[in-house]
Amino acid sequence: MSLLKTDFFRKALATGWVVALLKRVVPPLDRFLLRISRGYLNTAMQPVALLRTVGAKSGRPRESALICMPVEDGFVLVGSNWGGERAPAWVHNLRANPRAHIVFRGYAGAVNARELAGEERAATWARLLEFNPQYSVYQAGTARTLPVILLQRTAG
Repeated sequence: MSLLKTDFFRKALATGWVVALLKRVVPPLDRFLLRISRGYLNTAMQPVALLRTVGAKSGRPRESALICMPVEDGFVLVGSNWGGERAPAWVHNLRANPRAHIVFRGYAGAVNARELAGEERAATWARLLEFNPQYSVYQAGTARTLPVILLQRTAG
C-alpha cells in the first residue's frame, strides 16, 4: 500500500504544522538522496524525480525534487506547491524554458515540458487522483487550477 494513500498520512498532511515542517525538511533531503542514488532513493516512498530547470528570471540552474507519475513517454508533474496559492517556481521556469533534465530511477536525460489543458488535462487529472489522492485535497484548498505538466523524453 502506498504511504500517501494511508489515513494516517492524509490526516498528517491536513495539519498545518506538519505541512510546514515537511516543506522545510523534505525537499532538500530528497534532492540529496536523489543525487546520490541516481534517482532511486527519496523520503516519500513514492516515485520522485529530480528536475533540473533554468530559472525564468535568473537564468541559473535550479533543482527540484518532485513526486512524478511515470507515463508511457515520460513523466507527469503537478504544480501543487503543497496546496499553496501560488504555483511553484519550477512551473514558471518550465513555462519560460520548457527544456529540462530529469533524473528518475536510474534514468537521466533531457525532457521537454508541456502544460496540459482541456480534455487531455482532465483525463490525466483522473489518473493523477488515483496515483496520489492528496492532489484533490491540494486542489480543494486553493482557488487556482493546479497545473499539470507532461515531461516528454527527448534525445540529447
